[in-house]
Amino acid sequence: MELGTALAVVAFADQCLKYGNKFVKRCQSYLHAEEEAVELLLAIESNWVKMETQIVILRRIAGSLNKKLQDMQSQVLSQLEGKLKTASLTIEQMLSEKRDFGKAKDDKRNHNDWDIATVMKGLGDMRASKKVRYVIKKGALYQIVDEIEKWQARFDPTWILIMQMSVGDIDEGLHEQQQKVERQQIPIILAAKGIRDAARAAQDGRVKGRGLIWIDDLDLKPSAIPHSSVQFSTLQDAKEMVVIDTMISNPAANAKQTLKEVRNLARILAEVDPSTFGLLKCRGVIKVVNSKESPLSGPSPLDFKFVLNIPLHLSNPQSLRSVLLSGTSYPLNERLDLAKRLANSILFVHTVQFVHKNIRPETIIVFQNEHSDIGAPFLVGFEQFRFEDGSTYRAGDDIWEHNLYRHPSRQSTHPEVDYQMQHDIYSLGVVLLEIGLWTSFVLYGEDEGTSSPIQNDILGSVDLARPRNPRGSASRNKLELEGLAIRELPSRVGKRYTDVVLLCLRCLDAGNGSNHDGQGCDVGAADWTDEDGVTIGVSYIENVLEKIQGIIV
Repeated sequence: MELGTALAVVAFADQCLKYGNKFVKRCQSYLHAEEEAVELLLAIESNWVKMETQIVILRRIAGSLNKKLQDMQSQVLSQLEGKLKTASLTIEQMLSEKRDFGKAKDDKRNHNDWDIATVMKGLGDMRASKKVRYVIKKGALYQIVDEIEKWQARFDPTWILIMQMSVGDIDEGLHEQQQKVERQQIPIILAAKGIRDAARAAQDGRVKGRGLIWIDDLDLKPSAIPHSSVQFSTLQDAKEMVVIDTMISNPAANAKQTLKEVRNLARILAEVDPSTFGLLKCRGVIKVVNSKESPLSGPSPLDFKFVLNIPLHLSNPQSLRSVLLSGTSYPLNERLDLAKRLANSILFVHTVQFVHKNIRPETIIVFQNEHSDIGAPFLVGFEQFRFEDGSTYRAGDDIWEHNLYRHPSRQSTHPEVDYQMQHDIYSLGVVLLEIGLWTSFVLYGEDEGTSSPIQNDILGSVDLARPRNPRGSASRNKLELEGLAIRELPSRVGKRYTDVVLLCLRCLDAGNGSNHDGQGCDVGAADWTDEDGVTIGVSYIENVLEKIQGIIV
């Protein structure tokens, strides 16, 4: 712990709290009389309540964080302080103009500085030039709120990571928030507390407050989601929809260990906040007897159906593969937002000490919502997951459209190395490359139900057939993907996005990485080592999340 750095975190936190509260109070004064501004005011207040709570908890534990995390938090809080100062100044100027207008309207009346309601009634009497300035000022306020929300999206992943650490009095801070009345509770705070509790409950057969993990077979009517490893179904009353994510047990795995890991993942997924994590909340798990015989002639292994709730405001689930195959064009900012959300989901999976092992467009489900044409992406396909420190059997397959998303060291039926977080980061890099090019690397014939997948010509000399030298071929394919990113991405999505893709694809390379121009960017295998369970997460935030979240179109 560095005392000076810890004090810097506390100081920045205090300044953020000061300017944040000042900004919200001024907004309340400025906007409360305008019906058209009610929605904006609610957004400002709700965002600030969330940020204020997170900052207060962070301030309490600042001295317990390691120096790398302290430096990171000092930087992000410094950014927020600057935004809040600007916001406070802007709203102060707007209030001043309103007060001046009110005084000019009736010099004989003594206006209270904060009695804006009466002043607002005179807006209709404004000259055209003043109305234009008023609209411009309000537009500036909307822009400030948008910038603060973008800052929040960059802050949340680090905060969630810290909330899972064994430092300071995190439990006390989270517990205090949990005791508030329901209308004052904040989803991300409850999720952080729930996940933290679930991670500790390895020996408990219940998820606190959510009943049994194991559920009886529901009256499910599963329907296939094209080009996806999961299904969806309506429940009996037809008012709710769920996703069914089936995990096929490895016959060689320890049955008790598998059962424990399924239970622990279900506990954690039962606590997630879908809008923040990009993961669906788990309703429960159904045990299904596998028809395959046990290799030891023992009892038949169990498979597991994770029943995941679909939020009410989401509909029309389709795989990212289907979205890419459709050929539909979408605005660049929406594609970028899709990439950002997926990058966040990867961090949240690893924050709770899981590795996914199966990231590809078939395991990403996109739901239609009212906020974007593309929709909201959610990471599914947990059929091969395990805890980061759990047992691994190095089982694989030779399916080319799977190997395309695997690092060379994890390809073939018998991968060379154990799975780790960096392998998921590599897979993300391939998916981000597809999103950047907005094309599917895997194609199908006209009859998609029966035709075999073929690789897109855009992959060039990438050879995914079974070669005599699998590792050598896989390494060459990796270089081909990097070359494709360097050639095609800058003109389509920009240099910064290109560098993020390359950082992901090179996260397991020895020595320093480099950006698309071949210039060093200090990202190599040593930078991603994980000595304390947090280092990789911090490196991922610095090298991937911070960079991709910083891209503005």
